[in-house]
Amino acid sequence: MDKKGMGIGQVFMFITVILTFGVIMIFGYKAISDFLESGEQVSFVQFKNSLEGDVKRIYTEFNSVREVTYRLPGKYTQICFVDMDYPDAAGKMDELCLLDVVACSVWEDALEERQSNPSGLNPGYLSVDSNVFLQPDALKIKVHTIKIADAQGNEQGFYCAPITRGSVTLRLEGKGSYTLISPAPEQS
Repeated sequence: MDKKGMGIGQVFMFITVILTFGVIMIFGYKAISDFLESGEQVSFVQFKNSLEGDVKRIYTEFNSVREVTYRLPGKYTQICFVDMDYPDAAGKMDELCLLDVVACSVWEDALEERQSNPSGLNPGYLSVDSNVFLQPDALKIKVHTIKIADAQGNEQGFYCAPITRGSVTLRLEGKGSYTLISPAPEQS
């Protein structure tokens, strides 16, 4: 009888050990997941604050140029900057609609505001909550008034850049009342 009792005790002990190990694994996984998520949130906030500060700081420094590399959490694959007051006479904003649906929708809202209030100063910019968009969709980012140029300096309504290995490099140029954003030379 002692051997049977000993066998049942060992099975009970084995089940207790397995349950304890399972509970520790579940709580450990959750703790690690929460820690990683918090790290991504901190990284995003640092990026957002840095971008907003850089754009706001340089716009008054007429003809000052800076190339800035920003680090972002690894989940982001693309960033788009949109000039909410761009007239789009050439119909180039259709490209934006293919690249970023959310950015396109916000730009269209700004266009409607510009058409209803054509005499206001920056009516498109003032009517929206965002002018910088990340893929996948992120929190709203609105930097000071921006204009966009391609690598040759030609004005365009938007610039979407791939985020490679968690970073993107931009060329920021102060124009007195706005910041001109364009691709950095190595990204053009």
